[in-house]
Amino acid sequence: MLEHGGNLRDAVKQFGRPLEDWVDVSTGINPHYYPAPVLAANAWHRLPEYSDDLQHAAQAYYRAPHMLAVAGTQAAIQALPYLFLRQHGGPDTAATNVRVAVSAPSYAEHAYQWRRAGTSVSEYLYADLENAIAQSDVVVLCNPNNPTGERIAPATLLRWAATLAPRGGWLIVDEAFGDTEPELSVAAESQRPGLIVLRSVGKFFGLAGIRLGFVAAAEDLLHALANQLGPWSISGPAQQIAIAALRDHAWQQATQARLATLGERL
Repeated sequence: MLEHGGNLRDAVKQFGRPLEDWVDVSTGINPHYYPAPVLAANAWHRLPEYSDDLQHAAQAYYRAPHMLAVAGTQAAIQALPYLFLRQHGGPDTAATNVRVAVSAPSYAEHAYQWRRAGTSVSEYLYADLENAIAQSDVVVLCNPNNPTGERIAPATLLRWAATLAPRGGWLIVDEAFGDTEPELSVAAESQRPGLIVLRSVGKFFGLAGIRLGFVAAAEDLLHALANQLGPWSISGPAQQIAIAALRDHAWQQATQARLATLGERL
């Protein structure tokens, strides 16, 4: 596995410094996290059936026509390469013939997982992504980008998706940090062929520990992804907490203002 920030216990072991003496600046998670509500008495008892309430809350918050809840966007990042290969020829497909362009520097798991699936991955600076569209089967980027903060206008992303779609290509837009800039999101257009949008509950809401994210895409693609990920992928408590967070407009507005102020101060 790749090394990631946030593994403080490993740092404690390596450097012998107590956990409480560390200041962790390694992850892009809101330190002012959403206050989780009291859970239903049977939250830990029942199998976590997929909640329509969670589906509707996510679609309203992200303004997406169709969404699938996943156990953190990491689950989707790991599954999508194999789903693409399955949909474009099955297990006998020569994965090395699939050309994938990934923005760099960026969240390293994207390039890592497509390489792990055997595809041919090239990394491009943000400014050079336009040149990758014509020669790629899949293009993956974060918008806004982690860690550079670079942005690409929604109109440009939709044009790229329209170029890739006729040949069965995908444009994957990771909007994990998009909550504070909703005008950048293309989730509302994610029913378009070949456009896949990833959203995270961990960053803006500060709820990384419940392991929950969402994929916005066309219904048939989401159905195929759900089948690949299998049943009961989101815990019952995670669903209950997320429903409350996604519906709490007062907290969301206050947090938007708070983060904007803190960002300016920083």
